[in-house]
Amino acid sequence: MMGKALEKKKDSFKYRSQGTGYLLILPAFLLLSIFAYVPLIMAVFRSFSDYNTGKWNNFENYDYILKTPTFTQSFKNVVIFTLIIIVAQVVLSFFFAYVLKSIQTKVANAIKIIIYIPCIISGVVTSIIFLFMLNYGGGLFTSILLSLDKDPIAFVTEGYWPVLCILLPTFWLGFGYNVLVMYAGLLNVPKSYYEAAKIDGANIFQQIIYVTIPNMKNTFILMIVNLTTGTLQMMDIPLLITAGGPDYMTMTPALYLYNSFRDPLRSQNVTIAGALLIMIVIVAINAIAFKLVRSNKSGE
Repeated sequence: MMGKALEKKKDSFKYRSQGTGYLLILPAFLLLSIFAYVPLIMAVFRSFSDYNTGKWNNFENYDYILKTPTFTQSFKNVVIFTLIIIVAQVVLSFFFAYVLKSIQTKVANAIKIIIYIPCIISGVVTSIIFLFMLNYGGGLFTSILLSLDKDPIAFVTEGYWPVLCILLPTFWLGFGYNVLVMYAGLLNVPKSYYEAAKIDGANIFQQIIYVTIPNMKNTFILMIVNLTTGTLQMMDIPLLITAGGPDYMTMTPALYLYNSFRDPLRSQNVTIAGALLIMIVIVAINAIAFKLVRSNKSGE
């Protein structure tokens, strides 16, 4: 009898707590509904309707945006940018973090602070800094080339330099954060695994391949997802440094949609359809990543 009475008390307490919990999350739910869920539903409806008449036009807006050469070119550009950024960030940040882990603590702490500083700088400020260095009329690199009796280079418009002008600031902004993520992942690898590998005669490269990397799968997945979603939404740096040129070489989907939204001759519903397409790609990438992380945890 005493056991049943205690169970009833626990149940009644649980139900009272549920009501309090719902009240606590209600403000957040209302704010999300007003500023996220309702606008998203409105955007979905507008993407399937005509801008002028408001009539349902099925997939015409999506068909139009997918057949727009500039938009498809921007998607190709950002895929290439994403692949380059992912490879460069993952490889370089991993080895930098590996070296950072092996040096003295005080020195490592100072280096971590220094490399993290770019992460707190906005993309706009970064673009301005690089524009001062890349300016053809009197930038830092132009001054160096002239002092060496070399012809100045129009980095923003000449050859493949514009692509490099976009990738370098993007890499610089995220390198410190990615190094710290890798550093945290390295610290989570048990030392006993390395001791066992040393007993088996594994050298440092074999330890990295067979011990470090397999135990950092989730860290790599997290970094790749962050880099992919961030690069797919790249806009401020291409906008300020190259404006998407030359010949749309550095145009990105987000920059194209920004220009399209400001164009009075372009239907806003088409722009909304393009934005939702980017959102679908990002959501799909995150869903795949979360599935991989869950499968790794279940395997462990």
